Amino acid sequence: METTEKRIETAYSKLGLKEPFIAAVMTRIPRKIDETIPTAGTDGTVVLFNPDFVAKCDNAELFGLVLHEALHVVLMHMWRRGDREMRLWNYANDAIINAYIRSRGYSLPEGGVHVRWVTEDMDSETVYKRLKKDEEEAGEPQYDSGGFDGEGDISDAPTEATKSDLEATIAAAAQMAKDCGHGSGIIDNILKSVGKPSVDWRDELRALMTSAAASDYTYRRPSRRFIGQGLYLPSLHSEALGGILVGIDSSASMSQKELSQIATEVQQISEDLNPEFVEVVYCDTKIMHTQRFEQGDDIELRCKGGGGTRFKPVFEHLADTDAHIQGLIYFTDMEGDMSECDEPPCPVIWANTGAREYTAPFGVVTNVQI
Repeated sequence: METTEKRIETAYSKLGLKEPFIAAVMTRIPRKIDETIPTAGTDGTVVLFNPDFVAKCDNAELFGLVLHEALHVVLMHMWRRGDREMRLWNYANDAIINAYIRSRGYSLPEGGVHVRWVTEDMDSETVYKRLKKDEEEAGEPQYDSGGFDGEGDISDAPTEATKSDLEATIAAAAQMAKDCGHGSGIIDNILKSVGKPSVDWRDELRALMTSAAASDYTYRRPSRRFIGQGLYLPSLHSEALGGILVGIDSSASMSQKELSQIATEVQQISEDLNPEFVEVVYCDTKIMHTQRFEQGDDIELRCKGGGGTRFKPVFEHLADTDAHIQGLIYFTDMEGDMSECDEPPCPVIWANTGAREYTAPFGVVTNVQI
């Protein structure tokens, strides 16, 4: 029989696969077994689990419990309470969190808060205000979970120093999730809680590529990347992973210094994802040059080109290859006709090196400065 610690560890590993950006934050939050609390709880600096309560949860319910506590942290509930009543504030938070968990098709332990009119995109302050009004009109308390919720979820807020340290991590992870198309209203709530961060494009690009590949992987270990942001995203591993295609718009006359910077980022993405190979395609109006790097190779780029811009040849090259391509990263100033390109079956990341903002007919656009 698995120990309590092992079951919790497995639930956290699943969190890395299902909700990778929430998991990125939670790698910084220690977890402990504590027999003095009724169920589970967090104050934003540690997550506590009662072993007897964990034993009553099946694996799906335990995952929901872990996600529930993690969302209290990333939504900064312990700092947002102010002078609001603890019981009712917890209830409002639990209702929103559980709405999100249920909307994702996950399970929860029996007794979880459910308020019919609460949706995941609502903020805690609004829900609290309505709950408080209901109780004032009734003249007595109306809301008590009677189950696992509200039993030690939120204690007094930790110090401002702790808040400042965690806030940047949460904001960066939330912004990356939004840029990758993950999450929904609850991600907007996270950004509203902590403000929109300044996310380094290198971290964002690695996060986008990691997210694009996530469905083909199993959890392995925390990634060493994102250390500058304080993020430890789960590394992912798959024996079946194919290659990564890197398109470089050689019409932009990139300097060797710029190419070296791109090579560094591609090298780190390659180390994180461990693809079978990385193929680099240089293209202006046609493909001018290609390079292929196998697993473990040092990536050094040598650009050829300098004419006009067409994106279509790279996508035709992708369509014609017999190799399995996991994703395409295209470094370009975006000055060209994208409408003639057919969307491939793999994820596409447009790494915009230009000064102007652009949208693309498919894929994800991230602005880079090189």
